[in-house]
Amino acid sequence: MQTSAKTSRQLQNLHIHFDEIDLHAVTRAFNATSFSGRSPIIADYEAVISAYFGSPHALACSNGTVAIELALRSLELKPGAAVAVPPTAPVMTILPVISLGLRPVFYDVRPDSFAPDLDDLRSLSAEGIAALITVPMWGYPWDMEAVAGFCSSNGIALIEDCAHAFGTEMNGRKFGTFGDIATFSTHERKLVSTGEGGFCLTPHAHLHERMRTWQHHGALFDASGAYRVGERIGSNSKLAPLCAALGISQFARLDIKIASRRAVVARLREALKPYKTLVEFNRYPGSEINGYAMVFWFEGEDRGRSQLLAASGIQSDTVRYNYKPLYHAPAFARYARPCPNAEKLIGSIITLPCHEGLSENDICEIAAVVEDIYGRDYRRSVAS
Repeated sequence: MQTSAKTSRQLQNLHIHFDEIDLHAVTRAFNATSFSGRSPIIADYEAVISAYFGSPHALACSNGTVAIELALRSLELKPGAAVAVPPTAPVMTILPVISLGLRPVFYDVRPDSFAPDLDDLRSLSAEGIAALITVPMWGYPWDMEAVAGFCSSNGIALIEDCAHAFGTEMNGRKFGTFGDIATFSTHERKLVSTGEGGFCLTPHAHLHERMRTWQHHGALFDASGAYRVGERIGSNSKLAPLCAALGISQFARLDIKIASRRAVVARLREALKPYKTLVEFNRYPGSEINGYAMVFWFEGEDRGRSQLLAASGIQSDTVRYNYKPLYHAPAFARYARPCPNAEKLIGSIITLPCHEGLSENDICEIAAVVEDIYGRDYRRSVAS
């Protein structure tokens, strides 16, 4: 199979853009009073995060993987406790589970989304599940109320790994506000980017205090904010103040960025509408994606088409990350449990970039490449 269409530049799910507002925000964070993870600007950043999500407690930390670790630590689970994770998640989701001595248990997803298959969860919960981690890959929304209700009814702690889901909503409620704890990453590819960084949200004061204590060397805080160390075990996962300053600037324009990406999404939907062998991934009725990336179902087997897409200048995240069920990776094979819906889903999708850095010419070129690879009679093209 060959293609003649190519893009004039490499296009992927990455758009790093900082402007004078970001630079000035970082510059203003330099001071001679406090320049550590205890700088007042950290609390300012956490207040911005809380206000955006409408969550009473936010904790900034050094990265998104650490955020998941802090969330799990705050639950004070017993060694070997079962934590349910989807095989559709990235490795960053499962690594803290294993490193903390907990036991990952894979649950299947629904056939048409990254949402947990509640029937599969029911069978697992009979064996005992202490916590469930949900992962809305590429920011696609699903029915989180059903998942939260299931966890509440079965005494399962719910952690939302929302690294991709800034601004994703269901019925006007933001993802990250349904569970006991939500974790976010502010890596360079995320909609709020501080290079490296992350944060946790929780409605529970005691969970917030446990996470804060651990990330501050086991410190105990009093009402005034003063603290003492040496009475509890902890570590150091505080965020640098320059990252917090950049995060404040990024959050101020997050909704504008999402709106810009949704405009690109609308344009791509229109441009790709004629190609019936490529159908956009399912999302919760009435909800829009946040523009982290667009996900599409393709017809038939891949047979190298996603690699050809990359060779033509458009890199799907499924190619970039060698996307496969987590239990197919050597590090996690010992925890393997068949999840047929997840396996079929992973083998049937590609992603396309839809960030605000795409020009009209880029969109036209994406459509041309997609037409060349996915829009023709696929059986005949493979045979030739």
